[in-house]
Amino acid sequence: MVIGTTSEVDFLDSIGFCDTFSITYNLPNLSRNDAKKVLEQLNVFADEDIDSAAEALDNMPIKKLYMLIEMAAQGAQGGSAEAIYSGKEKINISHFFDCLGDVVRLV
Repeated sequence: MVIGTTSEVDFLDSIGFCDTFSITYNLPNLSRNDAKKVLEQLNVFADEDIDSAAEALDNMPIKKLYMLIEMAAQGAQGGSAEAIYSGKEKINISHFFDCLGDVVRLV
């Protein structure tokens, strides 16, 4: 099984690449409430930080949200995210907003 993600469906369709997949499915951007549900399930933020993080994520694609979480989980020094994903530590909300600024500039 091969799963591909893109924000350039029109281009890929124009060159016939989309025909190589059996199914194409469009995922809408996340609303603030959707983002909050994702953050709650990931369990990478302190409870008191989830609302402010979700507020900043309105209308964000899920793929970009996961990239942002991975960047923030690595910390300001760029280390391992293992402590975050294992639940031993939580993402620092200030660092998260720094990463968000970087991701928004990439667009």
